[in-house]
Amino acid sequence: MLEVRNLCKSFGGLEVTKNVSFALEPGERRVVLGPNGAGKTTLFNLLVGELLPSSGDILIDGASITGLSVDQRALAGMSRSYQKNNLFEDLTVRENLALAASAGLSKTRWLARDSFHDPEVRDIVQDVAQQVAITEILDTPVHSASYGNRRQLEVGLALATRPKILLMDEPTSGVGPGMISAFNQLISGLPRELTVVIIEHDLDLAFDVADRITVLNYGDVVFEGTPAETRGNQIVRDIYLGDWQADA
Repeated sequence: MLEVRNLCKSFGGLEVTKNVSFALEPGERRVVLGPNGAGKTTLFNLLVGELLPSSGDILIDGASITGLSVDQRALAGMSRSYQKNNLFEDLTVRENLALAASAGLSKTRWLARDSFHDPEVRDIVQDVAQQVAITEILDTPVHSASYGNRRQLEVGLALATRPKILLMDEPTSGVGPGMISAFNQLISGLPRELTVVIIEHDLDLAFDVADRITVLNYGDVVFEGTPAETRGNQIVRDIYLGDWQADA
């Protein structure tokens, strides 16, 4: 489904991504772990086309997307939620979702006229709102929504484009324990045919939802394995899990 081959990215003399390679099966839940500065968000920016790699290749279903723009990669089936909310504050939750759904259906040219009333768009909005548990606030202006609801909407925008591959950049950033549990349920309830890659700082959530885990450190892949294998790996504990293991 998604394959990364020897991906590298340098900023001047600083090599941030170093020969990163991994492959995901269709429907896989892959969690990317690593300490601050490990290159996780840079990797996501490379995957979606916000950055171009210095070298290496990115493939979806065996076809290279490395030279494609962000829009072209979205049309190829890749969507992303952001660590920091990236929302239209003065529109309602429903209108935000409708914009994303319209873009996914390539109906953006009709937005000013009638895309909010398009039956297909309305169906997607309702379905996604149920998936991310924000049905009750669909007509609330985004600027009036709680932070937790805004985080849910951020994921909803990505889902509304009907992607094959969903990238989630720290979806629980800044939320409390109750919302972390809600996001666990959200991720677990996503359609199994959807391939999901998650950067996550909450380790309990990461180990709970992952099929496999990739660990980055200073831009290198230092380990890949199942959650059980990751817990037991000495290198991973040394660079990342020490404090969490001590508190567990």
